[in-house]
Amino acid sequence: MKKHLVLIAVCCFAGLLFTGCKDKGPNVIGTWVQPKDESSFVDEQGFTLLEDGGVIGINMGYSEYKTWEVIDNQLILCGEYMGTNPHAVNDTLNIVEVNDEHLVLEQGGYEISYEKR
Repeated sequence: MKKHLVLIAVCCFAGLLFTGCKDKGPNVIGTWVQPKDESSFVDEQGFTLLEDGGVIGINMGYSEYKTWEVIDNQLILCGEYMGTNPHAVNDTLNIVEVNDEHLVLEQGGYEISYEKR
């Protein structure tokens, strides 16, 4: 299991080294947070996508993203799930909309909206 996690992490890192986050789609660099839901106990949730391909999570629970890249209008987040069964995570999300104020991502028919902070 540990060898498998290391292999996936190396593949994500190697992908960033060879493809980078160089302008292969819309510019998503910055801090993105979900608008606060009145019923939520968490003040805000989201992430910061750094220019160097790193990710800083904001109240992301058990998911700890480490790297990101955009390829063909898809945001790919690589990291680890840190819950009771830790494992590598490689989330691919379709970019529905991105501008200076909003980011909308879609996966499996479910859309998540973020605001730029």
